[in-house]
Amino acid sequence: MAPLLHPEEIMLQFTYKLKLTERVKAKCSRHPRYNPVKDGRAGIRGGCSTCFSLYDLHQARIALDAAQREFVRRAGPWARQREPRQRKAADATEEPPLHPLELR
Repeated sequence: MAPLLHPEEIMLQFTYKLKLTERVKAKCSRHPRYNPVKDGRAGIRGGCSTCFSLYDLHQARIALDAAQREFVRRAGPWARQREPRQRKAADATEEPPLHPLELR
């Protein structure tokens, strides 16, 4: 039988980095004026499958944005701020270069 762990003995740690950069530019060939943002589901005419796909894509983006905001909200109390990078000691002790006007 596996040993039982007390809740205070369990620790969850993970690193999460998400970067999405997708640009979608699409329109229905039969209904070029359909805009899922403005028209919504009610603006789809004749049960067009392309318009439904555009609407579903828009809804998926809204859901993804909401999930990302929710994750940031919930992870905020545990997230650590990054500290600025330390400069090398040699760089910090060097004198800055002379300005060209000071050489005259």
